[in-house]
Amino acid sequence: MALNHKKSSGKWWETEYSGNIHSYLQYREAECRMEYGGRSPQIHMRPVLLKTIRNISKTWEMSNVSVHLAITLLDFFMDNHDLKFDTAMLVSFACLTLAAKIEEHSLNIPKLKSMRNVISKDVTNSHFRYVEMKILMFFNFNVAIPTVAHFIEFYKEHFYCDQDFYHPELKDILKDKFDKIILFYQDKSLESTKLISYNSSMVAASIILTTRHTLGLSPCWTVKLRKVSGYLKKDLVQCCSLLGRNVMQRRKYVQVDEGYFSSSPGYHSPIILGTKKKRSHLDVPSIILSKRIAY
Repeated sequence: MALNHKKSSGKWWETEYSGNIHSYLQYREAECRMEYGGRSPQIHMRPVLLKTIRNISKTWEMSNVSVHLAITLLDFFMDNHDLKFDTAMLVSFACLTLAAKIEEHSLNIPKLKSMRNVISKDVTNSHFRYVEMKILMFFNFNVAIPTVAHFIEFYKEHFYCDQDFYHPELKDILKDKFDKIILFYQDKSLESTKLISYNSSMVAASIILTTRHTLGLSPCWTVKLRKVSGYLKKDLVQCCSLLGRNVMQRRKYVQVDEGYFSSSPGYHSPIILGTKKKRSHLDVPSIILSKRIAY
């Protein structure tokens, strides 16, 4: 499922098959569901690991899709394993390389030697491949998981409606702010562990709704967006709230509990369900640096 535009000549969300691809992504989203319990003993390390992944991805000019996929793999793997700090750092790098192998050109895949300031020189390629294999086996080699970044590009194509541009000059002004705000909310969605349990398509749709609200566009959730996403406006209340924006104060939304099922087409429960896996212990004590990295 390498749908990153960097790997292909065109952008899938702009093709005539975009609707079919979106439906397939939603199917994969349901198929790849796992339970997230927030039970990792090392969850306090998550901000540092996120920063590491972002810094490496920026250095290697990787796409936002790869970053989201890497963090998704890391979150669910850590949730089911007890990792030491340095091992967690190695796992985060392995998640990023796996994501890059799916979404990037070979030239944009980080090399082990680029992490020598974090990982011991004693970590060989075979050791690193072992960690990658542990991650692949945990996910049953099913690591091509749809993320917020996959869905957001499709929803962005349907962001505007005709009444948004009541003045010709407003179009350029809105589009200039639009991409920056979308990227801001995407980053915020990665920082919240509470959003991990929600479908990626729901989080992506909530980002679009919140962005329209931030830009002062009315309605916040258009008929077109409802049709392409399969979500009603009230389905997105909790996600919008978790994004940390004041979406509900100015508008009367209907509160939705976690068991709510919408009648809208293609909708799935906002909480990702799945089989709970027993947490295991993964440690590579002899090959990891003992010192911690300061940020």
